[in-house]
Amino acid sequence: MLLEHSGHGAGFWEDLAIALVKAGRQVVRLAPFDRSATLIPGNVGTYACESLQAVLGQLPMRPVILAAGDDAAIAIDAISQHAELMASGIVLVDSKSVDARKLDLLPERLPLLMVSGVLVPVSDSMEQIARRIPHAEAVEISASTPPSCAEGFDAFSAVLIDFLERRLPRATPEYRQGSDARTLRDALGCFATGVTVMTAKDAASQPVGLTANSFTSVSLDPPLLLTCIAKSSASSEVFQMAEHFAVNVLHIGQQPTSIRFSRRNEDRFGATPWEPGLHGTPVLTGSLATFECSRHAVHDGGDHIILIGQVERARFEPRRDPLLYFRGKYRRLHFS
Repeated sequence: MLLEHSGHGAGFWEDLAIALVKAGRQVVRLAPFDRSATLIPGNVGTYACESLQAVLGQLPMRPVILAAGDDAAIAIDAISQHAELMASGIVLVDSKSVDARKLDLLPERLPLLMVSGVLVPVSDSMEQIARRIPHAEAVEISASTPPSCAEGFDAFSAVLIDFLERRLPRATPEYRQGSDARTLRDALGCFATGVTVMTAKDAASQPVGLTANSFTSVSLDPPLLLTCIAKSSASSEVFQMAEHFAVNVLHIGQQPTSIRFSRRNEDRFGATPWEPGLHGTPVLTGSLATFECSRHAVHDGGDHIILIGQVERARFEPRRDPLLYFRGKYRRLHFS
């Protein structure tokens, strides 16, 4: 539950809600409290506290409450008498008005995160409060990262999601283990990767290509990269012998290309725009990034060959999003 404070701006809360939803969380957003309307004249806090209690009483579950600025005091007052019955956790952001004595009264089992420096400078009072609460986690967003910029928001959302996953996971982890091939394959599938299409010319100067996601950088000096190709692939011998090859990193619009280059008996290049690059190596037109390489080394890797290339030319498009592969499925990551 986000108690939206006007001091942090509507854009901040919108972006935070989107980040949490993408992390698999359900989000309830409460508009900023109307501080001009009060049940008790001159006591805005009482009005807001009772309003929040009424909302919490209608929810079918206990939410994690995230409050910023002076709304933090309102949130603590609202749940102070029945904290564990009304909330499953508390996150306080840039809050200078919190009474440490009230935080001391919260149950130690109730996860509590205090974050400072998100959109306002780090507060000395908040640091002192955090030191007094042994069961609280306190984090300062780095002073070297301007809080108002995208990096500052990313740092905060990363801290928040880490806290939620550690202290309040969506489900109880159920780890599987074993030494069989299926378990190994599934475990390796937990490592999200990009998707590439490897391209080269065969002995007859015809283009060949295949989809691969075992790809990584090796060195910047000299510029080396590595990819692994299954020996069972029809074109594995071509890549072992080719003096030059290219790695084409795919963007989200190239999922059909990835599928086409992973199937046998497909007219891969006939249905895919491409152009000759250095040394005539086929390069897929419009890829997210392309690395044109000369063969540096080839190593045996069990049922794969390990191909190391020295990059002769690289190009990329910084505004497109990558095509991802995770747990046996294509995924998409949308940058804000």
